Amino acid sequence: MNYPLELTVMMYHYIRDPGDSADYGSGIPGMPVKAFESQLDELSKEYNFVTWSDVRLALEGERDLPKSACLLTFDDGVRDHYLNAFKILYDRKLSGLFFVLDRSKEEGLVLGHKIHFLLAHLGFTEFRAAIWETLNFSQREQLIKADEHYQHKYPSVSLDGEVNRLKAVLQREVSAEINPLLSDLFEKYIGSETETARSYYLNLDQIREMSAGGMHFGGHSLTHPWFDWITADQREVELRTSAAWLRQIEPGPWAFAYPYGGLSDDAPELLNKNGFIAAFTTQTQLQHTDPYFIGRLDGEELASEGQRYV
Repeated sequence: MNYPLELTVMMYHYIRDPGDSADYGSGIPGMPVKAFESQLDELSKEYNFVTWSDVRLALEGERDLPKSACLLTFDDGVRDHYLNAFKILYDRKLSGLFFVLDRSKEEGLVLGHKIHFLLAHLGFTEFRAAIWETLNFSQREQLIKADEHYQHKYPSVSLDGEVNRLKAVLQREVSAEINPLLSDLFEKYIGSETETARSYYLNLDQIREMSAGGMHFGGHSLTHPWFDWITADQREVELRTSAAWLRQIEPGPWAFAYPYGGLSDDAPELLNKNGFIAAFTTQTQLQHTDPYFIGRLDGEELASEGQRYV
């Protein structure tokens, strides 16, 4: 493989319209279906869409990518990808690379998705107040200290800044303590977390149907943690279980997407050890010099800002 690798990679999460089957009354916003289709139309004018198989063969040195190559990727393995994205891609004879979480039918939501549901249901102010009420004195002190740490990165100049700061604190500094408390809040305000998760994440039947329809799948961890926040042993477990899950779906070597885009120096070695040939970040990048740090463009952000993709 000759570097740098010239490849535009698009990243998507929720693709849904308010009230549709993917939204399912959650109120969690996403990229409107028509906006997604319009973006594909625009991309098709300037790019040659490629599949994960094409990229994998290029990484293995067996085939060059075409000029202006573009790969479509989708994170988190949520039902939007089966109900909305898959149909659109299949009808257009396109293929996507879907990064799925290793979730069983008995497990609930990962921490980040509990936050999404509760924020949509309660709103920021009530959600923050509900969390505060669940904490003991030492946990409140920890939350305040962590909040101060992120003030420079997410200043309180807008609601988005405050929301992103709260998310960062909950997903990192207090994640171990807050995760079970969020489950309690979910049961109190929304309903059964396990039943919600069962329909929220892609199941094996849906994944196999998508695979038969030309889609490909990669790993996205077990619990969706920040890789720079957990230990090397924990990263090893996240990757090993992710690889075991993928063996049910398609043969390796596979691709991986870092949860939240969190990076760690030992990730390439651990990924390679567990059968992953490439990994994707959330950093904006069109030329890639390391297969384990391939950058992507956020399709939803570009659509909302009216930006182009070159």
